Amino acid sequence: MSVQKIDTRANWAARNPILLAGEIGFESDTGNEKVGDGRLPWNRLHYYGSAGHWGEFASTENQTAVANTPTETTFNRFDENGDGVRVESTSRLTVEYPGIYVFEFNLQLSNADSQIHDAYFWLRKNNSGSAGDVPLTTTTVSVIESHGGVPGGNNVLIDHTLPLQANDYIELIWATSDAQVTLKAGAAITSPYTRPTRPSVVCNVFQIASA
Repeated sequence: MSVQKIDTRANWAARNPILLAGEIGFESDTGNEKVGDGRLPWNRLHYYGSAGHWGEFASTENQTAVANTPTETTFNRFDENGDGVRVESTSRLTVEYPGIYVFEFNLQLSNADSQIHDAYFWLRKNNSGSAGDVPLTTTTVSVIESHGGVPGGNNVLIDHTLPLQANDYIELIWATSDAQVTLKAGAAITSPYTRPTRPSVVCNVFQIASA
């Protein structure tokens, strides 16, 4: 037949063929595929399955911010087994392939002040300024005050699902009402029991669908 089964995304979209029932069309530049039904043209078919790209990133450093100043969350560790997701410029979580992705962040907040202070977290996409802020992604955390000579602490989990194109990147931005609120890492201990290092922030990124 004249229709190739392997081609680039742009060429498939431009030709928009009707695949035979059960026939597979593969995008050579994205790794995505569609399965024909003999009726719908290419551009109306859903992608089949997910390539399963993923990455895990963490920071073993304390992170600070000037009061009321949006600041990028940074990462200095990554799982070498990850595939298709990378970190650039320490803060930009970059996907190499188009798809639907879940971003899960776990943050350890510390407050050295004697009063409760707020911290805010939101996503920023493909932009170093506020023009890249993603609507409806802000999370607010009230971090408890210090007590008994020990800084107050909160743990917060944030997750969002986003459709992304190849080489899009996401940053987690944060701001605090007081500079005594920090993202706090912790060293490993061996007594009174053994416990591994506590990162100040962890992010898991995983693709849940092709797109």
